[in-house]
Amino acid sequence: MSTDLSAQPGLHRALIDDLLSEQQLLTPVGQFSRKREHHDLPAQAKYYRDLIPLSSPQTGEQYAFAVDLDACTGCKACVTACHNLNGLDEEETWRDVGVLFGGTIAEPVQQTVTTACHHCLDPACLNGCPVEAYHKDPVTGIVRHLDDQCIGCQYCIWKCPYDVPKYSKKRGIVRKCDMCSSRLAAGEAPACVQACPSEAIRITLVDKKRVKLESKSRFLPAAPDPDYTLPATQYRTNQSLPGNLRPADFFKIKPEHCHPPLLVMLVLTQLSVGTFCISMILQALFPAELMHALTPFHLLVAFLLGWLALAASILHLGRPLYAWRAFIGLKKSWLSREIVGFGLFAGLALVYAASFGLPALRGVANIPLFQTALGFGATATGLAGVFCSIMIYRDTRRTFWRTSQTAPKFFGTALSLGSATLIAAMTAQSLVGPAIAAHPAFHRVIHLLCGVLAVTMTVKLLWELAVFLHLSEPGWTSMKRTALLMSRALKRVTIARFICGALGGVVLPVLLLFRSTVPVGVVGILVFSLLGELLERYLFFTAVIPLKMPGGIAS
Repeated sequence: MSTDLSAQPGLHRALIDDLLSEQQLLTPVGQFSRKREHHDLPAQAKYYRDLIPLSSPQTGEQYAFAVDLDACTGCKACVTACHNLNGLDEEETWRDVGVLFGGTIAEPVQQTVTTACHHCLDPACLNGCPVEAYHKDPVTGIVRHLDDQCIGCQYCIWKCPYDVPKYSKKRGIVRKCDMCSSRLAAGEAPACVQACPSEAIRITLVDKKRVKLESKSRFLPAAPDPDYTLPATQYRTNQSLPGNLRPADFFKIKPEHCHPPLLVMLVLTQLSVGTFCISMILQALFPAELMHALTPFHLLVAFLLGWLALAASILHLGRPLYAWRAFIGLKKSWLSREIVGFGLFAGLALVYAASFGLPALRGVANIPLFQTALGFGATATGLAGVFCSIMIYRDTRRTFWRTSQTAPKFFGTALSLGSATLIAAMTAQSLVGPAIAAHPAFHRVIHLLCGVLAVTMTVKLLWELAVFLHLSEPGWTSMKRTALLMSRALKRVTIARFICGALGGVVLPVLLLFRSTVPVGVVGILVFSLLGELLERYLFFTAVIPLKMPGGIAS
């Protein structure tokens, strides 16, 4: 009769018994293999295939995220999985979780929602990229970012209404979700899909034509207008969501980044273009001998400031050594068109300014028709560059950057700073050359410029003040939030902007209209006007309300 010693009280198992028992244990791989042989798979095995389509997209179809709003708990397991699998930077996220609030006091509604790239049918990021660093796969529909092509201009961040592309300072490029395309190609679900404990996310196939027809009814409440990019993500719920749903961070407003290189570039390019434009007009209105003596110096000043502006814009790029690629997206990107426009302006402005002074060119420059053609060419390309600058910001669909707001500011800056630059440059010349100051038409030129500057700046300041009329709006509109930012968090900058603008662009020019030219006052006109426009452009960037998906309570 056998006896189990380990089962008897007071007796201990022998070492041999423990070793024999240990040999019966299987490794996790062994256990999985055995269960697969007996068709007894672990519970998590369903994530390997069940949450992705069994077939590849057919003609007219593409992959898309399908989000079950009823199942999403806001646990952020998807965020963690995406972050870990893709090796993102500490503050970098390709998937976010937001919260929507709405309903009534009696029946309040709180809805959590997970969001990532929507792999849109008409991606704004792709359309706006100046270097074609985005590619939409014609088979899967996945929108990929080509990291090696990116120059780090970050324009796609403005273009995307869903805050999808994220800038990596460490790498100097933008990166985004690619739906874990390498995993999908191997028949495995993306990280966020596998990680969700409630199966709130899956990959599905969508019909592109149906997405176009049902974009508004199928997309997420309180999200940006889907007609802009036609997002492919499918948000599903069996509940009847109230119409007053708002993001949890809807009433939280904060200043945006000021982008110093772009701030300097915009103001100085508009100053340069404005100087060239007004100079051409003055040459047609006043005696040729006076303008021929005045023109070379102020054109040189404008030309140098224009080149300084273009140099400053390079500092905005994460990878400035690849800035030469920026013309590649000329067919679609307004940023590429702006670069080409200002590039042509810089070249023509150089030749035009040089035609007044270089002895080697005098034989040609004395031909008025040729010189006039150069002037008009520089003026036209400069104005085209300013127009492209306007379209860059208008194309982001941000309310504060729409054409009716941006065009008066940009062209007003060109006209006002062009006048201020000419006043300062001509006054400096009159101090060096007494013959210029003695010319009977000189003071008429200065007075005309002072009048143009005063009128332009007055109109411009009144136009900027009109933003505060939105404070009386009953709804929490985008322009009302901008006005609140300017009157609260950005109050000091706003006050300084209007003081500098009024002093340099209105008060001092008006004083010069009634008395002889005073060097100190002339310097004040240029300094205060330029400072005021820099502050206005600072507010232009920081007071805008960006489009985005619903954020979290703590965002």
